[in-house]
Amino acid sequence: MIRSMTGFGRAELERQGWRCGVEIRSVNSRFLDVRLRLPQPLQHLEEQYKRQIREQCERGKVDCSVALTPGEGAGAAYVLNRDLARQYGALIGELQQALGATVNVNLEDLLANRQLVGGLEAALDEEGADALATETVALALQALQHMREREGELLRQDLSARVANLGAMLDELVPLTRDLPAVYAQRLREKLALLAGDGPIPAEERIVQEIALYADRCDVSEELTRFRAHLAHLTHLMDDRGALGRKIEFLLQELNREANTLSVKSSSAPVSERVVDIKAELEKLREQIQNIE
Repeated sequence: MIRSMTGFGRAELERQGWRCGVEIRSVNSRFLDVRLRLPQPLQHLEEQYKRQIREQCERGKVDCSVALTPGEGAGAAYVLNRDLARQYGALIGELQQALGATVNVNLEDLLANRQLVGGLEAALDEEGADALATETVALALQALQHMREREGELLRQDLSARVANLGAMLDELVPLTRDLPAVYAQRLREKLALLAGDGPIPAEERIVQEIALYADRCDVSEELTRFRAHLAHLTHLMDDRGALGRKIEFLLQELNREANTLSVKSSSAPVSERVVDIKAELEKLREQIQNIE
């Protein structure tokens, strides 16, 4: 099954007064590159989430962003450490008594002290947050894969049409290559007759020998057979599972090599024109497979 490397998945869950939102984006990349953005309470899950993504994605640049925020029933986003606050209150009282002056403490100073006034980390149940985030990441990843598979199906349809087009071009090429020795023989005889004028023409045995040598040099039956075999393999490959992009890239390289050999060995303008069309179609295929995982 062909999958695109580009996709987007989003999921959001709310549980026990906390909301988790996850967005995953993937774009083309030669290798797999996973990047995560996690809130502080979930940093310890980074490697787990990377493994989870690697199990689903084999190629592409994948960016995953996880947000954890209080929901409607979460209550206050900050939690006061009452024991520590009492200790600070007693200390401030001692300072005022020792200095004989009022010690002013503003709200910003208090909020800056993470031991006294804790934020999300203090208010959050770690086990519950881990479970909520892990489930949300799984749902977002599932949505990403569904989109990649939908786009992959469109790519498969386009590739199939282009492979069929290449097969039709090859069918048009076969009779042209088959007639090359006969065309060469006719041209050779005409050229020899023109050069000889009223003089003697080389022996027929020598002419036949030259035609046979040319026929051997321009024989492209093996290249045509291999080209058709590569097309058949490509068609079969599109129904396989897993990362197929690199395998298809290799087949396209082989198809290009056979096309180049056809052009060189034939030395025929009509054949060269058809080969140019084939190579143009192969280039379109190459551009499309850049999106395949």
